[in-house]
Amino acid sequence: MSESLFSDAWHRVAQQKARLKPETEIQRHSFRGTLWYVMRNPLTNQFARLSSCAYFFACRLRLDRTVEHVWRECLELFPEEAPTQQEVIQLLAQLTNLNLLASSLPPDVAMTFERYRKTRQQEIRSKWLNVLYLRMHIVDPTPLLDALLPFFRPFFNKFGVTLWFLVMFWAAKVAIEHWTPLLDRANGFFAPSNLFLVYLAAILTKGWHELGHALLCGYLGGEVRTLGMMLLLLTPLPYVDVSSSWSFTGRWQRMLVAAGGMIFELFLAALALFVWASTPSGPLNALAYNMVVLGSVTTLLFNLNPLLRFDGYYILSDWLEIPNLSQRAILHLKYLLERYVFGLHMALSPAQTIAEGHWLWIYAISAAAYRAFLVWSIFFLLADHFLGLGLVLSSFIIFLWIVLPVGKFLRYLARDPFLRTVRPRAIGICFGTFAALLLLLALVPVPHHFFAHGIVQADVSRQIYNQADGTLRQIVTTPGQPVHAGQVLVRFDNPMMTWQIARAEAQVREAEGLLNSLTDDSRVALESAQSQLLAARAQLAEQRQLQSDAEVRAPIDGIWVAPQLSSEFGSWMPRGSILGEVIQPDHFHFLAVVPQDPSADLFSGTLRGAKVRLRGQSGEAIPVGDIRIIPAQQKQLPSAALGWLAGGDIETDEKDTTGLQAKNPFFLVWAELGPTDVFLAQRRSGEIRFSTAWEPLLTQGLRHLRQLFQEKIK
Repeated sequence: MSESLFSDAWHRVAQQKARLKPETEIQRHSFRGTLWYVMRNPLTNQFARLSSCAYFFACRLRLDRTVEHVWRECLELFPEEAPTQQEVIQLLAQLTNLNLLASSLPPDVAMTFERYRKTRQQEIRSKWLNVLYLRMHIVDPTPLLDALLPFFRPFFNKFGVTLWFLVMFWAAKVAIEHWTPLLDRANGFFAPSNLFLVYLAAILTKGWHELGHALLCGYLGGEVRTLGMMLLLLTPLPYVDVSSSWSFTGRWQRMLVAAGGMIFELFLAALALFVWASTPSGPLNALAYNMVVLGSVTTLLFNLNPLLRFDGYYILSDWLEIPNLSQRAILHLKYLLERYVFGLHMALSPAQTIAEGHWLWIYAISAAAYRAFLVWSIFFLLADHFLGLGLVLSSFIIFLWIVLPVGKFLRYLARDPFLRTVRPRAIGICFGTFAALLLLLALVPVPHHFFAHGIVQADVSRQIYNQADGTLRQIVTTPGQPVHAGQVLVRFDNPMMTWQIARAEAQVREAEGLLNSLTDDSRVALESAQSQLLAARAQLAEQRQLQSDAEVRAPIDGIWVAPQLSSEFGSWMPRGSILGEVIQPDHFHFLAVVPQDPSADLFSGTLRGAKVRLRGQSGEAIPVGDIRIIPAQQKQLPSAALGWLAGGDIETDEKDTTGLQAKNPFFLVWAELGPTDVFLAQRRSGEIRFSTAWEPLLTQGLRHLRQLFQEKIK
């Protein structure tokens, strides 16, 4: 026998006698072509998965035979596949913790209560360590589900599937038709006045979501014994426990239960979309919109995402046929570290096959990276809207995601008995790698750049305004055509203007007649009549000038640009309305809006160059020549297309209806555009990339972190 069969702790269990409790439920499952046995404690709804050999060992346990006797019997029957002594110890501990073993020895009450206390402490600690998903049991929902299931059962068939797809198709059509209003409405989603309706929508959608899980689980023969409350990011929401679906022999049944909540939630979001699209502004319309967002966007970003332990995680786990995917992925990473880095050849992988091992390490790395990114994003989102909550949550997250893992890893290096033969090497490699990485980040310079949004503008351009009130009656020159200075562009018509000119002419004639009727000896009356005549003539000249202004002319040579003018034809336009502009397309520049935080690089003298990419042709970079920085801070955007109200990327003031007032001050940067094949049009939006001096990543990271805190936490 190999020495790996034996364990130093074997003497503690070798002479014990035990058996499986009669209430233990056992089902056979096939995972990735391998036969496994799932044991369930019906009282606690806890599960254990055993291999064929481990199941054979557990089933042969009896009160008249010792553990040693059963183990040696397994060795004789299965010399190559029999569990090792260490695996037997772990199996007995697992079955004991699930209360699936009965012993012939008198129970040690103190040890029983101690084990229960430790188990409860571990459960509580595990809940609090998972800041995204705290759960608390409240009531058994079985009577409610028994009453609701007959009403939903007729839809759990082909008719229900067809109806669901038809509703989804129609909802997609409505969403496409209302795409711009849907996006525009999102800017006020976190407004204080909308928070209560957001929470109410969350209660309704997540309650319906959990009902979907419970009904499908009950329909397929599972039990739902727990209805409780979960704290999702400290927000109370309902949840149900459908872990009994783990005993389903068909993986597609388990996947259907895991997807049931999303199926129900997307259906509700579609109905809410119909309500939103057909109702006027008001509380009902706002509630429906919130349900659309929470039932669709959050479902796709959170529930469907397998990198978080929500519905998508269990769907992926069942599809891959890898139970306990997250825990086994972490154990596999630990195995890779011990086996190939620390040189511990006795390390064992939890993966059953090579392909499963690849899935485990890929999932472990992807999940860790995504969860860190998600928590980081959620923190800044909350800090931006709710300063106090953001600070509290960030401190909690830093403790959970940085301090605790680092502490656990250091304790593992210092105390884990499995590393006793390679501990010096393990400690040396870990600290050496950390020091090398720190030096690399702190000393090796790498390229540094930052981005800013902006628009294309012609070097020479003139905006065209309406100089007089009137109705747009004629577009003399079609927009897009070349024009010369003085050329008529549009004509306005104002019947009141003709009447006012006739009135002014009559006043002039009246003043002239009065002046001619006066005698030479009435000097005072003569001066009064002359003043009246001058005023009447001035009024007439002003009215004739307004009549002349009804013809709008080009101030310079160039291209006449007025994309929205045709929609205004026949409309009354007050004086001062913007009609379009005349541009000279020989030279263009890019006017960039640079926020305060990265603007420090503009004035530091480290700017090395820039490139511009325009929307619609982002694959082609436009070279930039001369760069000029306008040093004064500004808040008025050069174009509403850059702001949130028009679908841009710059946050605007919520009180400003024009979309031109930015929420935070910025600097304007004028950048000359070089020769390019990219089509340049006035006010076409894009992004400029400024390149600065190379810096180490650590320096860049600390500066960006400081800027983020300055920007988000004010």
